[in-house]
This record gives sequence, structure tokens and C-alpha cells, in this order.
Amino acid sequence: MAGAQRTDTTWRQGHVLSNEAAAALGLPLGDPAENAVVVVISHDCDIACDPAVEPEVEVIVGHRIDRLGGDANAKTARRLHLAFEDDGKEVPVELHVTRKAAVPKDAFLRHEARPDLKLSPASLLTLQTWLAARYHRAAFADEFEDRLKAKPARLDKKIAKAMDEAGEHVLAVLFAVDDGEEVKRQGPEDLYQLRIVILYDSQKNEPEAYAAAQKAADTITDAFEGALCQKGVWRDIRLESCDAVSDEGMTVAQSRLYKRWRLDHMSLEDDPQQVMLPAG
Repeated sequence: MAGAQRTDTTWRQGHVLSNEAAAALGLPLGDPAENAVVVVISHDCDIACDPAVEPEVEVIVGHRIDRLGGDANAKTARRLHLAFEDDGKEVPVELHVTRKAAVPKDAFLRHEARPDLKLSPASLLTLQTWLAARYHRAAFADEFEDRLKAKPARLDKKIAKAMDEAGEHVLAVLFAVDDGEEVKRQGPEDLYQLRIVILYDSQKNEPEAYAAAQKAADTITDAFEGALCQKGVWRDIRLESCDAVSDEGMTVAQSRLYKRWRLDHMSLEDDPQQVMLPAG
């Protein structure tokens, strides 16, 4: 913020509060408390800004999980699986957007960041992408979403399950609906034309990543054909293709055609629903 005084602090976005500090700040850690991971999500500049101008620091209360699943790589706007590092070992953590809280900066700055849990630059970028996606993400027509979620097939859930099995190898699920044209469809014979790309990470064990993405693509193809295609006749949505594509293989032109489809319905159907933490 131009002209604002700065506070001398070593705190940065992505740093982690100790559980003792979080409890002192009045943050509920859940049960068991030792599994809590409280992550700072305010921007570095906002943390350093004088408390008179920026009086609060925003954090999010996460918890340790066994492994990174389908919510890795910011594929869901409401939930994120994120890899922290502890002395060279991966520590998977789950964050819910509804578990955000704001704490008074004056009290926050009395504490120091945990020295053990750290984010790599790539994981910090994933966190930033996820935070931004809350307010900037693709929207698809309600009718299209309704057809995707129609019972008994629930193709949305089958896509989500395939992504969970593929885990962190998949960076994104990309949809091209009617080649980007907004077409109003009416009735099951008026078909949406859908192409899907399962974008996988070529930087970490590419053969394994390709195999995981291709398996997901095959599973999704089988699900669509089984639910929406009978004797060669499609209804509701025609799946034109579902391909596993490397992040190095997608062209700029293709990226403009496709929109990221996020697995938000999984967060919406949490049981029980997550509640927003009180500020302060």
C-alpha cells in the first residue's frame, strides 16, 4: 500500500503458526489438535504493512492427511491438498476455504513461524492459485452442470473419484463445451458437445503421471459412454474426446479453448458442512 509504514517482520505468506501460538490467538485447532496446521495466507506486503493500516492477518486452519488426493494442484476452489516439507519429508495437509480466520496483527507478531514445516516455491504458488480461484474461476451453464450431476449416473462424482485416484499427478481437468460457444440446450436430444483434457504433471515421474492420467481418462470415457450412450445414440452430453495431455504438450491455442473444471461439488457435499471460523 503506497505510503503506508512497514513493520519489520520475518513472517511471510505460507508460513505456519505453532499450535501453541494458534491456541493463544483463540483459533480452534480441532480434534486431535496435534494434527492442526495453521497457515498464514495474507500477502507478504499486507503482513508487513503497519497494523494501523492493515490491523489483521488472515490464516487458515488445516490438518494433516495421509496422502495428497484429487484436491491437489488447486483442482477444487473450496478445498486444497498441499504438500509441506519437514526435513526433506513430505507432509500432506488439507485446507478448507471455510476455515479462514483473521487475527489481530499486534498479537500475531508476538509469535514466530514454525521452523519445521515449509512450503516449496511451487507449493506456495499452488496455494496462491487456490486462494485466487475463489474469486476467479470458470462458470458453466446451469443446464450443463445439471446434466453432469443428474442421478443415477452422477458423472461429476465419477470424474472426482477418477481425479482422487490420480492424485497429485493431475494438474487440472479441462473442459471445452461446444467449442467455447454459449449455446442454450433444451431436452436430452439437444446435446452439449464436450471435450475433456486430463492435464498431467510432466516434471515428476512422467511415465507414472501419464499412466495415472490415462487411466483417469479411460475411466471417465467409460462412465460417459455407459451413462449417456445407448446403441451409439447419445443423450444430454456427447463426449467427443477425453485425453491425457502433458503440461508441456498443451498449446496456447488449446489453453484458450478449454476452461478449468473444478471439483467444487465435493466440498459442497461435506457431511457435516464446514463452518466459517469467527474473526479475531
